[in-house]
Amino acid sequence: MTSVTVTEYETRLYWQGDHGAVLTSDRAPPVPIGLPLAEPGATEAGRWAPETLLVGAVEGRTLLAFLERAREADVSILFYQSCAVARLVASPGQAPHLTDLIVRPHVAVATDAEAEVVRRIFSELPAHCFPSSVIQISPRIEPVVETWHTRAARPVVREPTSLALP
Repeated sequence: MTSVTVTEYETRLYWQGDHGAVLTSDRAPPVPIGLPLAEPGATEAGRWAPETLLVGAVEGRTLLAFLERAREADVSILFYQSCAVARLVASPGQAPHLTDLIVRPHVAVATDAEAEVVRRIFSELPAHCFPSSVIQISPRIEPVVETWHTRAARPVVREPTSLALP
């Protein structure tokens, strides 16, 4: 017998007139939505464009999938920070479309062996957590992985050395 898991994510959008709206969910605070990035010069202070939310969702999914895989591989993460960017191309007679979706995580681990495991995890993540049925463009993940060699936190006691010449 095959086990199937179905997870539902529900949001509600409340239009506020003009181009403003509020996105809500039962499990998170409301998010103000503004004009889409496809409209040149369109910005509304304090409001998220739907395209920006998509980029943020992919960046967040990358973090959570990475942490899960790192935990499974018994890799201790010392530092994680990332940025993400998407390029939306719009031209006359053509619907706007994403051409690139890039996540750039910066990760630090304690050993070179862990750094190799982290690089492998990142190389497998796009296929692992972004099936083509969810979004039509596979995110490109460009990690920077550092090894922060750490030592046990115990002080080194040295004998005083004499500076006197014989």
